[in-house]
Amino acid sequence: MAKLDERGSETKMIRPELPEYIRTMVRGDHAANDAVETRLDAEGWDGLPRFLAAVFFLAVDRRFGETTGRSEVITFVGGLRAGLADGGPEIDAEAAETLIMSIIDPSIEYSISQEMIGRIQAATVQKILTEENPTDDELDAILAEAVNLSSRA
Repeated sequence: MAKLDERGSETKMIRPELPEYIRTMVRGDHAANDAVETRLDAEGWDGLPRFLAAVFFLAVDRRFGETTGRSEVITFVGGLRAGLADGGPEIDAEAAETLIMSIIDPSIEYSISQEMIGRIQAATVQKILTEENPTDDELDAILAEAVNLSSRA
């Protein structure tokens, strides 16, 4: 689904369920998250990779900024993986460190499977935004910015 923005450029619409999916994940509202997942399973997850990448970018930028060193990222990834040890998805430590560092330093190149990228992005977004615990208005603003970023062609 595409439309033209005010400059005449094509934009891609993001399903409204995608921000809601992230919101319920961050807030730990498992029942609502399951309901959103069920709707997305039935209707399609179109746009999730773009949207998740945008939320990941914003979350990593909020948490680490542009000057964080690799050691802080390594510590973060260690905590991320420890938190997933009780049934969360398996995350490759080196891939997670590299993917996060690529946001801090865009010159970093990587070769990571799309499946692993999605796991890393989802787990990182959940950890950062859950720990930050933004107000509802702040979370709405983050998700709206991610919709805007991911809607660009």
